[in-house]
Amino acid sequence: MIFLYILLGLIGLLLILMIVALFNSYLIKDRSKNVTLADIDPIESDLLAKEFSKMIQVETLSYSKTQDNVEKFRELQAVMKELFPDVYSTLEQEVFKGESILFKWKGKSKEKPIVLMAHQDIVPASKDDWVFDPFSGEVTDTEVYGRGTLDTKCTLYAFFKAIDQLIKDGFKPEHDIYISSSTDEETSGFGAGLSVEALKKKGVKPYMVLDEGGAIVTGSLPSAQKPIALIGVLEKGYVNIRFTAKSKGGHSSTPPKNSPISRLSAFVNDVETHFPLKTKMIPEVADIFKSAAPSMSGIYRYLFGNLWLFKPLVTFLLPKINSYGRALLSTTIAFTMSKGSEAANVIPSEAYVIANLRTHPIQNIDESFKVLEAIAKKYDIEAVIEEGREASPISSTTNDAYQYLIKNIQDSYPDALVSPYIMLGGTDSRFFSEITDSAFRFSPVRMDNKELTKIHGKNESIKKSALVEAVRFFTELIKNHK
Repeated sequence: MIFLYILLGLIGLLLILMIVALFNSYLIKDRSKNVTLADIDPIESDLLAKEFSKMIQVETLSYSKTQDNVEKFRELQAVMKELFPDVYSTLEQEVFKGESILFKWKGKSKEKPIVLMAHQDIVPASKDDWVFDPFSGEVTDTEVYGRGTLDTKCTLYAFFKAIDQLIKDGFKPEHDIYISSSTDEETSGFGAGLSVEALKKKGVKPYMVLDEGGAIVTGSLPSAQKPIALIGVLEKGYVNIRFTAKSKGGHSSTPPKNSPISRLSAFVNDVETHFPLKTKMIPEVADIFKSAAPSMSGIYRYLFGNLWLFKPLVTFLLPKINSYGRALLSTTIAFTMSKGSEAANVIPSEAYVIANLRTHPIQNIDESFKVLEAIAKKYDIEAVIEEGREASPISSTTNDAYQYLIKNIQDSYPDALVSPYIMLGGTDSRFFSEITDSAFRFSPVRMDNKELTKIHGKNESIKKSALVEAVRFFTELIKNHK
C-alpha cells in the first residue's frame, strides 16, 4: 500500500512538473516584433561584389611543402594590395613560409589586442555541374559565385575592406589589431602556427581571436523562426584508428570460418548497432537549444525550452533522431576505408578497416581508443592509432571578450539570436588557444541550410547583401573596441 502511495505521488509530481513546463514554454515564446534591418545600398553592393570577385578568380589551392606552390598566393596578395592599398601601406607585415601572413595595425594601446583570421586557401573544385566556372567569380544580380566565396575569402575580404576604409577615414584603433591568414588551413597545415609563434615572441596575448566557424544561419534548428548566430567556442578533435584482422590466408574455394573480413564486418556491425561511447549534453550544447527555444513552436519549444526537466530525455533521443544530434553529444565513429586481399579468389592473410573519430571533450582520444580496442579484441582484431589531435580547449563564454562579441553581433544582426556551439570540423584558431581563452569561431555571414551545403560543394556562392553586412560588422567591431 505504501508503495502504491509513493508511485501515485511520483506520478502526481511528474504531472505537476509537466504542467509547469507547459506554462513556461508559453512564457518564453518570442513575442518580439519584426526589427528593421539596415538598408543595403545596391551601388555599394555591386562595388563590393566586383572587388570580391577578383579574389575568387585566383585559384589558391592549399600550400604544400612538397610542391612549394606559392605563386597563386602571391598573385592573390597582389590583387589584395590593389584592392586594399591603405592596408598594405599602413600595417606592419610579416610573411611566413608558404605565404601565410601576419599584419599588425598599431593602436593607441597594446592592451586587449584583437586577432582577425581567415585563410587564403581553398579546396579543389571541378567544373562539372557548376552553374558558372568555379573560378570565374561570376557576379549575378544577387550573388557572387565561386570556390572560396563562403570558405573563407568572404571574411578575408570583409575585414581587409573594413580596415582599408577606416584608414581612409582617418580612424586610429584604440588597441592593436592583428590579421592572421594562412595558406594551408584546408590541409590542417602549419601556417597559423607560425603566426602564434611570432605573437608569443612579442608577448602578445589576444583579448579575442575571431576565425571562421559558425554563421548567422536560418533554419538551423527545427521550427526556429529566427536566424541563429552560432559562435564556435570549441572544435572537436579527430583520430584515425586502424583495425586489422589476420589469418593464414588461403584459396577462396575452401573458405574457413571467421575470416579477417567476416570478423571485421562483425566488429563494425557491433559498433554501429550498439554505440559504445559516452553521450552527454555539455552546457555549450544546452545553450544552443535554450537560445533557440523561444523562437521555436509546439513540441520543440516545450522540450528545448524546459531542459531543466527534459534534458535526460533529449540527450537520449537526439542521437537516435539524426547524425547531427549524435555529433553534438558524443565522439562520433565513421568507418571510412577498408582493404582485403589483392585478388577475388584469395582469402586475405590480413585485412583492415579505418575508423575516423571526431572526439568530443567528454571522451578524449585515449579513452575512446580503449573502448574500441576492447571490443575489437573480442573479434581477434588489433587496433592501432595512426594520427590525431585532441579537441580544442573550450573558450570562455563568461568573459568580457565574449560579451563584447555578442553585443556586436546583436547590434549588426538585430533579428538574430546568439548562441555558443561546438565546431564539428577544424579551424586555424585551434593554434591560438595556446595564447588566449577567447578563440571564437564565427563568420558574420548570413546563410541558410541550403547555402551551408555549398561549402566544399558545388555552386558555392555568397549573397551580395551578406558581403555588405560582413564588412559593416567588422567595421563596427573595430570601431567599438575601447
